[in-house]
Order: sequence, then structure tokens, then C-alpha cells
Amino acid sequence: MDADEYEAGGTDSSELERLLFGEKALRAVLEGLPDATVATGRDGRIVFVNAHAETLFGYDPGELVGRPVQVLWPEAVRARYTRNMELYFATEHPLRFTIRADGLRRDGSEFVGEMSWGIVETEAGPLLLAIGRDMTTYREAMARLQRQSRQQAAIAALGGRALSGADVGDLAVEAVDRMRETLALEYVVVRRGDEVLAGWGGDSEDLTTFEIASGDEVFGEICVEGDLGLDEESFLRAMANVLATAFGRLRGDERMRHEALHDPLTGLANRALCRERLIHALARTSRDDGAACVLFIDLDDFKAVNDLYGHAAGDALLIALARRLVATVRPADTVARLGGDEFVVVCEDIDEHTAIALGHRLTEALHEPLDVDGIEHRLSASIGIALGAAGRQDPDALLADADAAAYRAKAEGRGRVEVFDTRLRRHARERLRTAAALERALSLGQLRLAFQPIVALADRTVIGHEALLRWDSPGGVMSAPADFIGVAEESALIVEIGAWTLMQACRESASAFGRAEDGPAVWVNLSPRQLAQPDLPTVVADALDASGLPPGRLRLELQERVLQGAPKTARANVAALRELGVGLVLDDFGTGYSSLRDLPVRAVKIDRSFVAALGTSPGDAAIVAAIVSLASALGIAAVAEGVEDEEQAAQLLALGCPYAQGYLFGAPGPRITSEP
Repeated sequence: MDADEYEAGGTDSSELERLLFGEKALRAVLEGLPDATVATGRDGRIVFVNAHAETLFGYDPGELVGRPVQVLWPEAVRARYTRNMELYFATEHPLRFTIRADGLRRDGSEFVGEMSWGIVETEAGPLLLAIGRDMTTYREAMARLQRQSRQQAAIAALGGRALSGADVGDLAVEAVDRMRETLALEYVVVRRGDEVLAGWGGDSEDLTTFEIASGDEVFGEICVEGDLGLDEESFLRAMANVLATAFGRLRGDERMRHEALHDPLTGLANRALCRERLIHALARTSRDDGAACVLFIDLDDFKAVNDLYGHAAGDALLIALARRLVATVRPADTVARLGGDEFVVVCEDIDEHTAIALGHRLTEALHEPLDVDGIEHRLSASIGIALGAAGRQDPDALLADADAAAYRAKAEGRGRVEVFDTRLRRHARERLRTAAALERALSLGQLRLAFQPIVALADRTVIGHEALLRWDSPGGVMSAPADFIGVAEESALIVEIGAWTLMQACRESASAFGRAEDGPAVWVNLSPRQLAQPDLPTVVADALDASGLPPGRLRLELQERVLQGAPKTARANVAALRELGVGLVLDDFGTGYSSLRDLPVRAVKIDRSFVAALGTSPGDAAIVAAIVSLASALGIAAVAEGVEDEEQAAQLLALGCPYAQGYLFGAPGPRITSEP
């Protein structure tokens, strides 16, 4: 029976009047209750409602009285509630309890309430009294709290896994699952950059996007379609923040790995990644027919760029050079920077002919002009090639072989390509043994100085001595300077050896001739690497202070080619040494080209090759005469090297050369003497 049918039925007026008899008294009691109150007679008609009930169900005052109570119940529960009502009236001891109740408003909307039911005895007869309230807001609030609790738990769990280093792909899948559990979504996707990490649902165009970001750095996004309120948006933003933590950690790991494996200046592979790629290339040789290959690129005289234009310009040139190298090699090849001006190319599946062709292509590319900050640079490089065939698994040895080949290429004239062979391997091993032995010799005191006199040709008086380095091995065999000076220069031992030589030479000279200003000078050779050391003036000053030798009695010999286009540090050192009062000597003069007018030197040494040709080569005699004349005009002393017989001495004297040095006047000896 529906509400209309209940409307059509009824009781006689005397019963209704009897039921309504106590309305005023009952209303006075129930009207002030804070909850909605409805009283119903045994016939199911409403005999009383308070104002809260009328408001709750959407009726005007007095409109519900006399109507069947079923009008307040939804269709789905109406029959069950009617049976329950009849049960309440039939029970001898009426039940009183609170239950969940569904209500129907006048406008047809339904709500969920909490209702207390019970039979109340009145003078007019028993009444079914229902007191309750709309629990919709409460239930929604509780549902919201439960939903928020689940969301917070999801955020906490996901955050913990993110901080523990879980895989970002797994985290994205878990995030999608959590969003589906707690939100009413039709579509969700998690992206990192352009990569989709996880998603659910069909494609959609009406999406709401939440950035996965930390500060100004955006890692990806969460895109969803669904019914979103403020709580849902807050949850999705929190989810994005958790993923940002994981993505940020991954970005940091990737950045750290990139920095650990790449050169910070050029972005090329560094030594560690180069070695890794070389190991991989060598492993392939055992499976495939091709060989692994290393091309070691050693730039020629790049240090001069740094000193002439500054390190910033040098760095900019290295960056431009790195781009050119990458553009020149094959796509699968790895270009690495080992440091300074040394680069390496690692190739897989290559033969010797192709490797040599690549080497020549690289030298041509390097020689092409490079314009950096308006300055045009033309570079050259010595390139060494080493091939690793099947069965060879030592990447460090292959790199060392390529380095040795590059060293040989540089020694053969620079700008060349050299392929490593067994001869070079023996030479490289010998250089390593020599460097190690030389370092031991320095610490064990096996180095010594020999002094060769420099005389005035007119009367053969000794005006100074050149300090020459000697190395006596434990077996009593003396090593020639040519056997170890080059190795010392290459390994940087020359700096320590040079400082020792300066100190010893100054002490020997002061001991032999005293500390007077006008005594014979001692002549000491400076290597190119020593001249480039920023602390050279300090090293020289310390040697003079410790020995008591006057600065005017020290001559430092510099090779002519070192001063040509000398870097800034070397030029600054030359100026500082002159300020110190030390005399500078240009060694092997005539083998290159220098403007003596621009060089702060006190003497030049005429190369022994010109002296040896005197008497047989008119051209060499003319060169000697020109050097002597130029030096005299500039107030610079000229010293002829390598004088071995009286005929050479006589010719030099006739040409006006004032000083000479050579075996004619004395072989290098262990002590400084005033006798030739």
C-alpha cells in the first residue's frame, strides 16, 4: 500500500479526536527537543510532529498531522518499516532502541538518519514515538575522515618506499593503485618526462594535471579524469610530492653518475667511463671478428694557449674541440677526455686500416681553424693507435700502448699518427722503468753534478762553470743525460731534480770561490717545465739564500725554443728572475729564431753544430760571425759550445767570440776549480 492509499483510508472522527486529545500537552513536552520528533497512532497516522521534523522532511507547519507516517519512508523500505511498526504496537512490552533509518523528504530526496523508536502510552492510547536526526552530514564527514585516513596511509607508505630508494617505476604503479582505491577516477596516468610509467583507464582529453616537481625543477606529471573536490586535489598534490621525492632522488643519482663518468668541462666521457667502454669493447672481440681500438690524442703545445689567452679561453677552446671530435668519429665510438689536453677515442669492431684512416681524419679535423671568442686557432695533435684483438682483456695496458704510440708520434715531428707495435711496447716499458729508477735515485742520493769550465778565449782564464747532471747507478754504470732527462721532463720529476741541481750548484760555487760579487759564475740549465712553474723565482731565491751565492754569479740557461712564444707564467718568471739579479743565458742560439732585443738575457750560447762546422762550412762560419756581432752590439756575451780543438778556438777568437766551452778546456769534473 503506497502513501496515497494510506491517505484514502482512515478512522472515524471520534477516534481521531480521542487521539488528538492530548496534543497540546504532548507538544509542550516534545516541541523543545533538539531532534526531529514524530508521533504515530496505531492506525499509522501522524498525530504530532515538532518543528525540527517538519524542517527535516520539508513540510510546512501542521501539514503532516493526520497523514500516514509512510509518506516519510522511501519506497524501498516502506513495507519493512510498516511491519516493524505493527510489531511495535503488538508487543506487550514495547521495544525502545536506536537504529539507522532512511527518510524521504517532500521533494523526493532521500537521506540517512539515526532514529530512536518506542511505544509511549497516553490517555488517548499507545503512540509510536520516533525521535531522530539527519545523519547525512555526519556520515559524509565520517566517510571523508575514513577516506582521508586511507589517503594519508597511502601517502605515508608510498613516501617511506620513496625515501628507501624504491624503483620509480614500481612507485608509479603503486601510486596509480592507491589513487584508484581512494578516488572515483575514470582515467589516471603517471609520466616522467615523455615516458609513461603507469596508468589505468581509457584515453581521455578532459584531464586535470598535477605537476611532479621540486622547486623550479619539473620531473613529470599525474593526469586524471574524475570527480575531484578539494580533498581529492590535496591528495593528488601530496601524491605528486611523494613522487617528486623519488624522481628527484633518481635525477640526483643520474646526475651523480653522469658527473662520476663525464668530464665536467666538455661533457665527454671521463677516464672511468672510457675504461668501462673499453672493457665492453674488448669483451666483444672475444665474440666477434673485429678488434677494439684506442686512439690516444695528445694536443701539441696546447699549454701555450692557456698561458697566452688565459684559462677561460683555453677551456672554451677545449669545449669547441670536443664537439669537433664527436662530429668526426663514428656514431658508436666513444670520445673521452682524460684530463688536460689528452683525449681518447674508443672504437669497437674496427680493423687497423679503418683505425688509421680515422686517425688521419681526426688530425685533419683538428687542423681546421676553430673560432672561439673571435680568435682563430689552428691546432695539431699527435695520435697513437693501439688495437686489442681477441683474448686481450686489459684495458689499462691498451690505453698505455696508445699513449706510447702518441708519444712516439710527437717525438717523430708532431701532427702524426703512429700505430703501436712491440718495439713501442719495449720503449714504453723502458721509459716507465727509467722513471721509477730515477725517482729512487733522487731519494737515495745517486744523482751528482759535474762542472765544465767556461773560459775567456783571449787568455784561457775560467769565468764560470756549467753544472751538468750525472746519474750513477748502484752497479757503477753512469747513465748519459740523454737517457733520462727526457723521461724526467715527461714525468715532472725534472721539477724536483731541477730544484736539487740549483741548490747543489749554488753551494758548490760558493764553497769553491767564496761569496764575493766578482767571482766566477755557475751556469745551470732550466727545463721548459721548470720555467713554467709559478714558484720558480722562490726556488731560485731559496737556493741563493741557503748557499750565500750572490745572484749576479748565477746564470740560468734557457733553450731558445722555450722562449719563443713563451706562456705568461714563463714570461713572468723571466722578468722576476731578472729582478732578482740572476743572469739569463740563451742556450743553443741560432737553431731557431728569436729577437735578442726583446729577450732579457746576458749571454747567448752558440750551438755546437755551428762550431763543429768551422773550417769546413763557410756558411756556418758566417752564422757564428753574425751571432757574435749581434750579441756584441746588444751588449750580450757570446759563448761557443763544443770546442774540441785549437783550430776551432783560433777561428772563434778570430771571429770575435769572447768565450768558449768544450773538452779542449776541460771535461766535466766532479769539482769546481779555477784551472781549465
